[in-house]
Amino acid sequence: MQVLTAPGSFGHSDCERVVVGAALAQPVLAVTSLAYVAAGVAVLVWAARVKAPLAAAAGAALVAVGSGSFAYHGPQPSWAKFAHDWSIVAAGAVYTAGLARSARRQRWSTWAAPAGVLAVGLAAYAAGRSGSPLCRPDSLWQYHGAWHILSAAAAGWAAPAMAPGGRGMQRDRM
Repeated sequence: MQVLTAPGSFGHSDCERVVVGAALAQPVLAVTSLAYVAAGVAVLVWAARVKAPLAAAAGAALVAVGSGSFAYHGPQPSWAKFAHDWSIVAAGAVYTAGLARSARRQRWSTWAAPAGVLAVGLAAYAAGRSGSPLCRPDSLWQYHGAWHILSAAAAGWAAPAMAPGGRGMQRDRM
């Protein structure tokens, strides 16, 4: 049985050492990618309960991002880069639609805290690139992994802004 694998260049800008031939090429980044799946499932369950289709689309996109990112940083099949990149594009489109909807309703405050968490995540993302003085390829602490967790948390936290009529998670606890 032939297994299609990704080129060895996958993940080389993400700091964590790529172990060619391992079940998980970048184990820390593969495991932290699952934060998107967890956030996506939580958003999907909540969105179904409050009947929020745009938030449900966000939840589905987050599950796809986590799955694609896990494939990209983990087993690295030939389709991993496509799944990784296009799921992020899809999530970006859904969240852009949610932000536009919030702008029409002047509900910016719902986005404030998630935006702050995302900003910290972006700082971690930038700090942990390969070649950065903070990059430690063999460490269990990976800034790119922190990016995964923080951006997943921010995306999950922002989902209530996409609910019709302002039915946020604050009122309908998960």
